Amino acid sequence: MNIDIHAHFVPADSLKVASEIGKGQGMRLGQNERGREIVTRDGKPFLSQLKAEFSDLDLRLSIMDSQGVDMQALSPASTYFFYWMAPEASLEYAQWLNDRLAEAVAKHPKRLVALGSVPMHDSAKAVGELERAVNKLGLRGVEIATNIGGRYFDDPSFEPFWEAAQALGALIFVHPNQVVGAERMKEFNLANLIGNPTDTSLAFAKLIFSGVLERYPRLRFLMAHAGGFLPYTFGRLDRGYRIQDSAKSKISKPPSEYLKLFNFDTVAHSTPALEYLVANFGADHVVLGSDYPYDMGDPEPVASLHAARFDGADREQIASANACKLLGIGI
Repeated sequence: MNIDIHAHFVPADSLKVASEIGKGQGMRLGQNERGREIVTRDGKPFLSQLKAEFSDLDLRLSIMDSQGVDMQALSPASTYFFYWMAPEASLEYAQWLNDRLAEAVAKHPKRLVALGSVPMHDSAKAVGELERAVNKLGLRGVEIATNIGGRYFDDPSFEPFWEAAQALGALIFVHPNQVVGAERMKEFNLANLIGNPTDTSLAFAKLIFSGVLERYPRLRFLMAHAGGFLPYTFGRLDRGYRIQDSAKSKISKPPSEYLKLFNFDTVAHSTPALEYLVANFGADHVVLGSDYPYDMGDPEPVASLHAARFDGADREQIASANACKLLGIGI
């Protein structure tokens, strides 16, 4: 099997539901000059109608067939996290979205599994919805952003969530959103090209150095986009650990040792980079991903995997075995 663990799903009526739930937060449903649906926030364009690939399950399955993908793990689009909303409204949308994700899986249980969403800016509500999503809806974990309204994973307010996620054994898929330095990367789509891997790297560096993994060593993380820059610059983190007292104040071993606990998707857009990732962190920590259906994703994830110089056992781990373990498929 080939299991794509990084694929986004946005229900067809998401704009309408988001505008209704967010009405008190300044959101309104309307149309742009081309007649396409948009949601404005405080009068400014905020969300727009997405292409059919995001919501049309039949179209998705046909594209999966053409790619050679047997199963996808659906996850939300990061623009729909809504961490800026009042926690009650954000929870209401997350519950609606998680119910739709569960319905999509129920329609195609042999082709789809799903990761849900939680209102991370309110830990109590996030824990409650995580437990509902996993225990009641059968979702395999959640997707969260690299930062929560500018707060990163070292923030003490997230401790109850880490504790609950570890207890459940839920996968935490981390995807960049509202990235640091975006105001300095407005040209050439650099907020995506450079900002996304930068924010992923910052989020996990803070996670490591703050000692979260010392306290919760069984947390299961998946890093989007082949881990950002962190897997390729871990030597610099280890150098800092060796020479700077502040870098070792909350952790007991070099940062690269914690980095070995994470999982990475294959969305590297470079065969040598993917080969490097596997060589340094092991085939047992890399999973097939596409970032479907974004234009910055990999439209042929299986072909990209087969282009790399891996032996059959490593390729099988990356294609499916690791995803089965992380997502509880076949158990």
